Amino acid sequence: MTIETQRLILRNYTLDDFDALYEIMSDAETMQHYPAPFDQARTRGWIEWNLDNYKKYGWGLWAVVLKESGEFIGDCGITLQNIDGEELPEIGYHINKKYWRQGFAKEAARAVRDWVFENTKYDAIYSYMKYTNIGSYSTAIANGMKKVKEYPDPKNEISYAYAITREEWNSLLKFSKAKKEDLEEIFMLYRNAIAKMDEQKIPQWDEIYPDKKTLSDDIEKNQMYVGKKNGKIALCFVLNEECDEEYKKAKWICPNARFCVIHRLCVNPDFQHQGLASQAMNHIEEFCKKAKYDSIRLDCFTQNPYSRKLYDKKHYAITGYADWRKGRFELREKKL
Repeated sequence: MTIETQRLILRNYTLDDFDALYEIMSDAETMQHYPAPFDQARTRGWIEWNLDNYKKYGWGLWAVVLKESGEFIGDCGITLQNIDGEELPEIGYHINKKYWRQGFAKEAARAVRDWVFENTKYDAIYSYMKYTNIGSYSTAIANGMKKVKEYPDPKNEISYAYAITREEWNSLLKFSKAKKEDLEEIFMLYRNAIAKMDEQKIPQWDEIYPDKKTLSDDIEKNQMYVGKKNGKIALCFVLNEECDEEYKKAKWICPNARFCVIHRLCVNPDFQHQGLASQAMNHIEEFCKKAKYDSIRLDCFTQNPYSRKLYDKKHYAITGYADWRKGRFELREKKL
């Protein structure tokens, strides 16, 4: 079993992971919220416990490895834990301290959260921690969990429990690569958005662009992303390093930088005025930072006040202009 994220692969443990895991579990700083660091026997038992969980439940804590290098950097997954007297599904993780404060715990825990709701019947998932473990409850909050309990715990003195329900998870905006089977829904999203813009006298797109072939090519190239909410595609956008010749006219802030370009950001009219475009921009910026881009570039139709307001608010500076079939566009850039 494997789960892939932008930077990570979560896979089943093997006994060969012992040395890398022992480096983590025997470290006093990493295990400061445990009664004591693990010795070799407890570390070996940890792996065996998870191998047994795979057989019993089909899940457990999985090894977390860097996609780029294959290096083992920790574990993350789902186990049953006693939370104030109840046996509940809990997301837990350990990350090698060499990789702290780089968002790996949040990235892995978010992937596990989604996997659990997509592959099990649990209606709520929990994370619990010692009250002093700020990093753990900050990660829980970042992944949509809310504090649901604070209770005396002989192991932790006081424990906090955070949780997210299936209903709450469904209402989150969740990003993923578009799939071929999404094409019709994506195409209709753009058609409906164009109709809405026509009502607003914003002649940015039409039946010529973006057409179904363009959108299909975006998906085929693995460059189209969707944001889903309540099971529906709420927005789409394309990320790549491609830009038109007109981009050469701009006086870019980072002229020699490695940049990513945003194309065709579009919000489903049924989901407009909910702040989703702003959430998408936050996600894109986080994604690009993880991918080690230096800046983000885009073009913005001068007759679209909503887009201009969004990019102004997100601090994308105007670096020039381009004139295309539909009119004048601002060329914008933000240094990351």
